[in-house]
Amino acid sequence: MDREAYCLRNGRLERCVDRVVVERAYAVYVNGSRLVSLSCSPGMEEELALGFLAGLGFSPSRGYSVSVEGGRVEVRGELERAPWRRGWGKFPAEVVVRAVERLAELGEGFRATGALHGALCFTPGGEVVGFVEDVSRHCAVDKCLGLAVKRGLDLGSLGFAVTCRLTGSVVEKFVSASVPLVASKAAVTLQGVLAAERGGVTLVGFARGGRFNVYTYPKRIALS
Repeated sequence: MDREAYCLRNGRLERCVDRVVVERAYAVYVNGSRLVSLSCSPGMEEELALGFLAGLGFSPSRGYSVSVEGGRVEVRGELERAPWRRGWGKFPAEVVVRAVERLAELGEGFRATGALHGALCFTPGGEVVGFVEDVSRHCAVDKCLGLAVKRGLDLGSLGFAVTCRLTGSVVEKFVSASVPLVASKAAVTLQGVLAAERGGVTLVGFARGGRFNVYTYPKRIALS
């Protein structure tokens, strides 16, 4: 959304128009019970709910429904433990590098505002099968997970690339969703590394300029 602002130019404040992002509060319900409140970018509410559940290790069974009324997002249906199984297939190093590079190429919202996080999922062959942007890094992850779930993709065989730091709370979502590999151009934290180590996730940080660091389970990285 465009908003009027005052911009410092050549030592003077001048009127200008700047594009700012919108955020909204949502409450996610499961079968009538309130699960969580989230603040994120409007849109992709179904993916938000499905991804939040995946990040807790759950998936709705067949025949589920998701309704959105204002700021209320409700999932109805029986929940089951996530059916995905984390695989040990290899991801070529160049595919991981390229996936992180694609975040910048696809991030139109970030280029326009500088205020959005990006997340994408990709196959070991390098195909990007989902991309989202959101004002919240956690909700960007949720929506990307949920997009994959909605499309019927196997989270246990996909890699994910994100623009944010790989903190403990971010990595735990991928651990619970049985994701095998997560990469970022940003740094990792100790809690993120420990979560990945406990959960069997290959954690890649500082992926930029054709280089990266692998902090856990490097055997998933294939070298040419």
